Order: sequence, then C-alpha cells, then structure tokens
Amino acid sequence: MTEEYASLIERGLHCQEFIVPVGNREITAMIASPNASHLDSDPVLLLTIGGQSTHLIPPNDQPAKFFWEHGHRVVSFPISFEIVADNALKLRTSASKYNVAIEMMRDEFLSGKDPFQTFINEAKAVLKVCIDRKWARPGRIVVTGISRFAYLAFRLMAADEQLNIGGGFAPVTDWRDLSEFNEQRNLKEVADLRLSLFAEKLAGKKIFMAIGSHDERANTLNCCQFFLDLNKENQKRGFDRTYVDLFCTPDPHHTCGDEWYQRGMEILLNWTIAKK
Repeated sequence: MTEEYASLIERGLHCQEFIVPVGNREITAMIASPNASHLDSDPVLLLTIGGQSTHLIPPNDQPAKFFWEHGHRVVSFPISFEIVADNALKLRTSASKYNVAIEMMRDEFLSGKDPFQTFINEAKAVLKVCIDRKWARPGRIVVTGISRFAYLAFRLMAADEQLNIGGGFAPVTDWRDLSEFNEQRNLKEVADLRLSLFAEKLAGKKIFMAIGSHDERANTLNCCQFFLDLNKENQKRGFDRTYVDLFCTPDPHHTCGDEWYQRGMEILLNWTIAKK
C-alpha cells in the first residue's frame, strides 16, 4: 500500500484500485469512497484530474475532500505524461515536476503526437468502467482540475457528451501564456489549443472557474476571454448566463484559496443534484 493510499484509509475512506483497458494497453485507476454509513444514497462521482499523488492528498485535495465529506465518490488515475515526467525528474533534480511535465507534454505534442487526446481516451475509459460497475451514471459525474489539469478537465468535457458539469481552479486556458511555450508561442498549432476554440462544444454545460485577479502564470485575462466566449456560445443556443460562473479572486500569483474550492464544489454539486 502506498503512503497516499494509507493516508486516505486513515481518513475513513474505502479505496479500491481497478484495471482499465485503453486500446491495446491498460492503466490503473483508483476510486475512493466514504464508508457505507456515510455514503449518499445516490452518490455523485467526481473525476479529479491530476493523479493520485497530486489531487487526493493535501494541499490539492480540496475538491475530493468536499465530495467525501458530502458522501460522494472520487475517482482518479495517473496521467501518461505525468508518469513520464516523474521518471524524468529523477535525472533532473534541479527542476520541478510542474515544469518537467509541461515541457514533456509540449515536446510530445510538437513531435506530432497528441497527449491531450491520449488523456481524453484514458479518462473516457476510466469513466466507462465506473459506469459499468455502477459507481456512477451519466448526469451524475463532475470533473475538476487545478491549473494545467483544469485545461484537461474542460477538454474532456468538450469531447464527452456525458460530461456536463465541471470546474477549473486557476485554470490554464491558453498554453501560449506559459513560459515553457515561450519559443513556440507563435506556432499556429499551439494557438489552436486555446480553450476558447472549444467553447461551442462546451455550450450548455455547467462550468465553474476561479482564478486570481493577477495570475500571470495562467493569465487572468485569457481566462476572462474564455468566460466571454463561453457565454457567447450559450447565448447563441438559448442558454442563460447561469451556466458559467467565473470568480476573479484576491489570491496572490498562481494560487486559489480554500474558500474558492469550497464555493466551487458546492455550486457544482448542487447543480448536479438539481439536475437529477
């Protein structure tokens, strides 16, 4: 048992690993649920993006923690390019995992591969197993991510019609904003990754975002532009402005305070229950 799993069990959670087939390979996912006495009679499933080692333990476990405390299940899985970054980091002790993961994802994308589609395929396969095993059902699934993982959450929502509710905290919305893409900033293929170009496929879906008012890392202004583009698409299709929530917070730099995680998850969970 890993240290992370042990810490979850100490918090009174039931944890179960399961194998997920993805094409001709397999990945290992993990679902963590409150014990039976605390499990909701009709639990919602949260897919928290980032992998077990980042988003199921403090300090980035706020979305998962909120769901557990309210009687709901949480599923996660290690993302392919994050695993590669973990291995590479062993040889680059002066670098941070955050930078290495983005650099490796960037290089893979520029080589002609599509790490985003790989992630989407993996996430869809994980959710299919969850649905098949009755851990979840369409319409009762929420997706969240922080920073670069928020970008993945929204890309997944755009690619999967079953996913209609999701949140991003300090979200990356345009990879050109990141220092790791300084030399590739003018490439069309990088510009075409910005989330605003996926707004049409996100129309009619409930989205929550919170970002610091002066977040230079993820670029608050581009997040606001994404918010505007989402609202334009919703307006075209007759959806009102309540479908998208954006909060520009007083948090410093590329951070998001606990209160915004709490507020965001409350909004998303209440929306899910109301849509039952």
